[in-house]
Amino acid sequence: MAWYVPVDTPSALDRVLACSWTAFPTGRHLLVPDACIELLWLSTGPILVCGPEVAAWDFELPAGTTAVGVRFRPGALPHLLGIAASSIRDIRIRLARIIGDDGEDDLRTRIEACTNPDTQRHVLESFTTELVAASPDNARPNEFADRVLDQLASSPHANVAQLADQLGLTARQLHRRCQFSFGYGPSTLARILRFQRFLALAGTARDSAGRRPGLAVLAIDAGYSDQAHLARDCRAITGRTPTHFLVDSFPTFPDMSDPYKTSDSFAVTMSA
Repeated sequence: MAWYVPVDTPSALDRVLACSWTAFPTGRHLLVPDACIELLWLSTGPILVCGPEVAAWDFELPAGTTAVGVRFRPGALPHLLGIAASSIRDIRIRLARIIGDDGEDDLRTRIEACTNPDTQRHVLESFTTELVAASPDNARPNEFADRVLDQLASSPHANVAQLADQLGLTARQLHRRCQFSFGYGPSTLARILRFQRFLALAGTARDSAGRRPGLAVLAIDAGYSDQAHLARDCRAITGRTPTHFLVDSFPTFPDMSDPYKTSDSFAVTMSA
């Protein structure tokens, strides 16, 4: 998609960022939840933190607006900023509400001193590096979130109680910690990750003739019980059928069948 350009981030930020991006949006666009939190600057002025969503939402910006951003891996930014993801679920807030007006003004000044979107994006990456350096656990921010993602990948049919046991927690502790790190409980997290897995496979998987597999195959490979399961989740998240949604969608994480960089092949399905 020409208006949106995701790029790899510095390797030192692999455990924190899923990608960086530049966008020149025109018209109205639909965004789907991906369990990530975005930090972005708009050429119209504000620096925003976009919290995790549970359903798709659309937006439209003034003509000529440029945006640059960094997408934090699930669970990373709440750990770095010390805020519960659930407190910003389904909303967009000014960065100043978290780090203060002076902190946002300083970052905006650094961004606006740059002459092109690439260097503006690098400022946000540098800011992320500063957050990691200031974290008490800068070698591996939010190990809990990484463990949850890896367990969801390696034990795709575990229910909540089983997942909690694998992590050495009670189901209540798991739910509370997921609320802080991801913005919602483990079942909702699993649904969103599973749908992103489907989207990633739809964008990358091809047979020997270069054709994308059918929905039934994609559903199973993504961790759904069957195509009907995929259809239910897709409607719940996007309000559309999978076929309708794929016509207008584009991959959030191009060329990545495992967008969350887990240590195991990613395929999630969970029961409550």
